[in-house]
Amino acid sequence: MYAAVYSAIVNGTDSFSDMNGSGGVLVAVLAVVALLALQLLIVRFLWNTVLVRVVSGVRPIPSLIYTLGLLVLVAMILPGL
Repeated sequence: MYAAVYSAIVNGTDSFSDMNGSGGVLVAVLAVVALLALQLLIVRFLWNTVLVRVVSGVRPIPSLIYTLGLLVLVAMILPGL
């Protein structure tokens, strides 16, 4: 199986070779933005509804910008996740 995938990539017969002409890059960028927005909303929801009630001294996150900052901080501290 891996040999077929490798052969397709080396020979240029993979399905990703025509992404530039068909608008695939735009779709990929929109998908990444949509997934990031969904992740931000889920993290903010879980922080504000679960963590605030369970851990004393934790305040709610006021906006999505703070949520993005929290995700960047966690990614910098724990790069393997």
